[in-house]
Amino acid sequence: MLSFLQTITPYDTLDERGLQSLESIAIRRNYKKNMVIIQQGDDTNSKFILIEGEMRVYVEDEDGKQLTVRILKPGNSFGEVALIGGFPRTASVATLTDCVVAAFSREKYLSFLEQHPQVSIALARNLANMVRDTTEELGYIALSDVYGRVTHILEKYAVEADDRRLVPKFTHREIAGMIGSSREMVSKILKELETGDYISVTSKHYVINKNLPANW
Repeated sequence: MLSFLQTITPYDTLDERGLQSLESIAIRRNYKKNMVIIQQGDDTNSKFILIEGEMRVYVEDEDGKQLTVRILKPGNSFGEVALIGGFPRTASVATLTDCVVAAFSREKYLSFLEQHPQVSIALARNLANMVRDTTEELGYIALSDVYGRVTHILEKYAVEADDRRLVPKFTHREIAGMIGSSREMVSKILKELETGDYISVTSKHYVINKNLPANW
């Protein structure tokens, strides 16, 4: 785990002793796909770093309607906002795949930050960037039509691989949760993009074949 931690901001500023101190308070945990790791409203007692797999951060209203606000990849941290602030969890986190995390108790992690103030400063910067990105994302969702939100998700998560643009194959329900729309509308838009050969679908990816139309 030591070699993994030293690649992650803000811990990449630590010397070997500091990294060993961080590793000593980390607890490795494994979670299966579709497990809820953090429940919105729960008391705060730990934070996490994702080592393997993918997770989603989402909020849920009283009627059970969900909005995904962030997709977590290896190296991403979660749970620190409520942990440092000392208030209940502001969002839920669930696994999209089998996952491995490093978990840190509140008491031990805050003690670690006191001993390594340079990490506290870098962590504050990371949290500020996360708030900015989340605000921009929610603003885009609020101001765009459903088609624009769907294509935004495809463009946002596209990566270049073997001269192709690949997007993880989120389910239609997961995409609907990311953009605050219905699954049926997402399915209709994706089907029409596929019919027009703008995208194709494999067992693991959506493949963007050409520039997506600006409007539906």
